Amino acid sequence: MALFPEKMARVRIIAANSVKDTIVSALHDYGIIQLEPVSEEISKLLQQGATNHYYKELNSLLQKFRGMETQLPRRKVSGKKQFESIEELLKEASTVKVENDIRMLREEEGDILTEIREIEQRLSAVNLLKHLDYDLSVFNNKYVASFIVKKEKNRNFKEIVESSLANSKVLDLGNDYVLIAVPEEKDSDLAQIASRQNFKLIHVPMMTGRPSEYHDFLNVKLSENRRSLNQLRTDINELADRVYAIIAQLREALEIEVKKMEASEKLSSTRDTFAMEGWIPEKYFSPLKQKLHELTEGRMIFRKVDTNEMPPTVMSNPGRFKVFEFFVRFYSLPQHGEIDPTMIFAIVFPVFFGLMVGDWGYGLTILGISLWMIHRINNPVRKSHIPKLLSRFVLTIMGPESLKTLGKALIPGAIVAIAVGLLFNNFFGFPLLPYTVFAVSTGFGGTTVYGFPPTATELFSVDFMVRKLLLFSGYIGLGMVSLGLVFGMVNRIRFKQTKEAVGKLGWLVFAWGIALLGLALIHGQASFNFSQSPATLIYVIMLVVGLGLIIATEKAQGGMEIPSIISHILSYTRILGILLASVILSQIIDLIFLKGVNKSPELAVVGVIILVFGQLFNLVIAVFEPGIQGARLIYVEFFSKFFTGNGKLFRPFGTRRTFTERTFELEAPRESGRNSGKRGAAAKQNQ
Repeated sequence: MALFPEKMARVRIIAANSVKDTIVSALHDYGIIQLEPVSEEISKLLQQGATNHYYKELNSLLQKFRGMETQLPRRKVSGKKQFESIEELLKEASTVKVENDIRMLREEEGDILTEIREIEQRLSAVNLLKHLDYDLSVFNNKYVASFIVKKEKNRNFKEIVESSLANSKVLDLGNDYVLIAVPEEKDSDLAQIASRQNFKLIHVPMMTGRPSEYHDFLNVKLSENRRSLNQLRTDINELADRVYAIIAQLREALEIEVKKMEASEKLSSTRDTFAMEGWIPEKYFSPLKQKLHELTEGRMIFRKVDTNEMPPTVMSNPGRFKVFEFFVRFYSLPQHGEIDPTMIFAIVFPVFFGLMVGDWGYGLTILGISLWMIHRINNPVRKSHIPKLLSRFVLTIMGPESLKTLGKALIPGAIVAIAVGLLFNNFFGFPLLPYTVFAVSTGFGGTTVYGFPPTATELFSVDFMVRKLLLFSGYIGLGMVSLGLVFGMVNRIRFKQTKEAVGKLGWLVFAWGIALLGLALIHGQASFNFSQSPATLIYVIMLVVGLGLIIATEKAQGGMEIPSIISHILSYTRILGILLASVILSQIIDLIFLKGVNKSPELAVVGVIILVFGQLFNLVIAVFEPGIQGARLIYVEFFSKFFTGNGKLFRPFGTRRTFTERTFELEAPRESGRNSGKRGAAAKQNQ
């Protein structure tokens, strides 16, 4: 059931050592077991397994192939390779003999790049000196060291240097730079002066010949090195085209084999048998038992282990809801056995977000940005037109995959915002449609049906059924808090905590009692003459019963928290507050724009600027404020009623394969309809 994580089972496998490699390989490929240390009663009879004799060789090859892969340009690998045995893997690895070629090409590339950097440094100095008719050797030799400094206002380098260092000279180069020449033994003293005076020295390297001639010589050398570099990189790319695929496949296969051997070493064993334990989703127990029985020809024992240990959590939600697991995990992973609120979050958050945005112009923009962001992350471009400062800032907050998850989560919220905006007839604050179901503003009068096109008075009239929307948001709060308390009762009953379940029931009765009594008072229907108003008596009884259950189960602490249940319900009225704030701000921006357009061309330009930047600012608010407040209403006011969290993440033994094929396959159980035919479904969602 999607409202609960997968039911887990702890299993124990005892088998002959002769089939250990087969079992470990199969479990790795299935990716559905989280390995655990064996229970104490078993471990004291066994000892840690021995190291596989292939381990050292495979680990050494792994480091070698990792190095080759990182030094080659990435290539798209078409198809996956399967290795039937370690012997086949080692044989294939021995045929790849390009390590020295890669190393030599990269070393040569490094040498050329170093030489290019040195030439470019010399060129930068020569460019500043090429109008001088001196041999360059006079500027740097065994007697003289020269430096170039950029001119600065209010700084006299001639006075600073020549007064401090004997036999030094300062020459104005006439191009915003000066040349400082000092005796070779005084260059460290000049460096100290530069450090104290806070100016940057550009060292003039040792060179010979006239500046213009040497400049031409350096340009020729630079062109030769760049041609050599281009040819070298062509050779590297051609080599990558030939060998990258097999290197990547071998590297992944070696990683997997090393990982399996390291797992085997940790298993407890005797001379003839070994034992291992771990957690699996219970639905895989029968298929896994049958598959291992076939692979080992019955030479193993596979059974469940009774334990009071808290199992790891495997969240089990339909595919379209999985994107919202990120937001639940961000808060806390549910414990095994308690309600997983992912589906509720996936339904409620977009509704809250859309209601608070309430503008179909903003909704369309958010939808477009979300779709573009997902496409851009899935199809990255070589050169981006987004400012690097902005992209770096965004990526320091969230990684690419998290950004894609956020984009997917905003899509349904943007669609709700479009629907609500069409209902309210708001397009960046303008009522563009020839009808109005609701007119959003701040008054408490009756609904006004605007004309089309609207007049300025109609456009910015403060006329809306705020009372009804306020009441509607209060009903939402009551419904969410009630649902949270019902979930709390279910969780407590599942964990056999009867007293706590009764406490949740008390809170539920009290919440409904105070809500119904409050509504009766608002509508003037309440009377404490119970003979005239029996409903009021029922509400009071609900308050008393609920309060009694709270005090009985939670003592004084429960009584102190009574005001919180009221504040949590009323907290949902912020939905209306944020909606009004967004709409009113957009309308004010539009009003300034229209006033400017009607006054003069100059004010019209100012109005357009205010319209563009004001709406962009409000759009940013329309993303962040509804997003943050919508999540907060769920995290604080809803989750606090039932959600314990602090679950342990399920970490299956396995590897996400990119370049290699599995040797062993395991079909998902038939009863898991949406995952039928998918192997290792539980593992994939946690890797």
